[in-house]
Amino acid sequence: RSVDRGQPEQREEGCERKRRGRRGGGTEGQRKGERALGRRSFLRLFVRFFFFFQESEKKKALSRCRMVSETYVFANNKGGSGKSTIAFQLAASLAKKRPETQVLAIDFSLYSDLTTMLCGGTSRPSLLAASRGAQTALEGTSKDERVEGLLRALATGKQGGMSDEDSQVSGLFGGWNPFSPSKPRANQSGTADTKAEAPIDLRRFAVRPSDLLNEIDQGGDVQWDLPSNLWVCCSCGELPLEPQEVPDAVRRLRAAISALPQNWVVMIDTDHLAKAPVSELAFCAATKLILPLSIDDNDFSRLFIDPTGNALFDVLETLEGREAGWLQSKVHKVVFNSVLHYQNQPSQNEGIMLPFTPAKACIQQMKNMADQMYSVHKAEDKLVRFFVDGHKIGSTEDFRQRYFSGMRKASEIVMNASKLLGCPICSLPSGMIAIDTLSCTIDAKVLQALQNEVAILTDSVFS
Repeated sequence: RSVDRGQPEQREEGCERKRRGRRGGGTEGQRKGERALGRRSFLRLFVRFFFFFQESEKKKALSRCRMVSETYVFANNKGGSGKSTIAFQLAASLAKKRPETQVLAIDFSLYSDLTTMLCGGTSRPSLLAASRGAQTALEGTSKDERVEGLLRALATGKQGGMSDEDSQVSGLFGGWNPFSPSKPRANQSGTADTKAEAPIDLRRFAVRPSDLLNEIDQGGDVQWDLPSNLWVCCSCGELPLEPQEVPDAVRRLRAAISALPQNWVVMIDTDHLAKAPVSELAFCAATKLILPLSIDDNDFSRLFIDPTGNALFDVLETLEGREAGWLQSKVHKVVFNSVLHYQNQPSQNEGIMLPFTPAKACIQQMKNMADQMYSVHKAEDKLVRFFVDGHKIGSTEDFRQRYFSGMRKASEIVMNASKLLGCPICSLPSGMIAIDTLSCTIDAKVLQALQNEVAILTDSVFS
């Protein structure tokens, strides 16, 4: 054995036999074994490639069919119903509860209340001065970066930048005038081939309120932080969109929302002018409608009968009849606003889930309104088409539970401090607060109860 290992000639001969075997010069059994090994290797390679191909196709399919970002529009044709205030509180609360979610608030309101509250508040350094929030938005952004720029991009297909013609807006508050005929814009027939265009990037028109607030005097000695995942597309009183531009703008806004990453939530605030071009744009692009509603009978009736032609459900019906699939927004939640409360404990009142316990008179009024809507919902096909779950709701109690919630009439001190500071209730500190010449003390228990209620309402709306 030592001789075999020790002789170079014999070792070389053994190596040569192995080389001949690898070249096919071995025995028949060796060659069969090698062929079988080759077939098994090929089979393993084929199986790996097959599963890799399947996974690749699954990813492509998921990419094509992925869910579009959640979209909400806050609407009511009654001014002062709480659209902007509730949108402000819920946008901040949602951003705080879901730090991995990017929350984008788009302000389609001539009055810019949502922008004002998010960008510094409604306080004024002097009587005739602009509010801090409005001034901050105006100085911290350009037209190209605000709603003005977004609307022109949606109307024309330009990714950014306003032409000289676009800058010369006309009408009420520099935008659409509901009291005068529209002046047609050149080359705006509503027939542009929007499918061939790259989607408008909504993020280009959004700013973080927290970034703006770091650059200004907040008007007091109290510091707070807005969530860094909260964004706003600011409005500064100009909404340059004409009726004939709406069809192309709707298609482009839908494409822009679809192009956002899936972790984005879009919330759109609107005015009481439900038939305005920007309102139609919002109703045809967002999918879930949040309806803030007072428990006043006149305000309730105005949803269905409005001499100005802005009755919300009439407008929705008109948009629905324009073409199949044109109207996208359907009622997702009715939020009774400024409800008198009896206790701070959550309650269920024959189906109506509330984050507080309301006064008995308010309970009866809310039930009456909900039941009137359900009776029309069930008896005719007039309302059922405009609610998210349509005919799936089978009883009055189910209808109340699915669609109705509320926000109580908050302490004037807390609510005023929140608006003046531009600090949402979810982030508002307790104790002494000084805002310009105004000072007040916020009770910790009262504030905690309100914060809990806002959190419950947030879960109800965005669940």
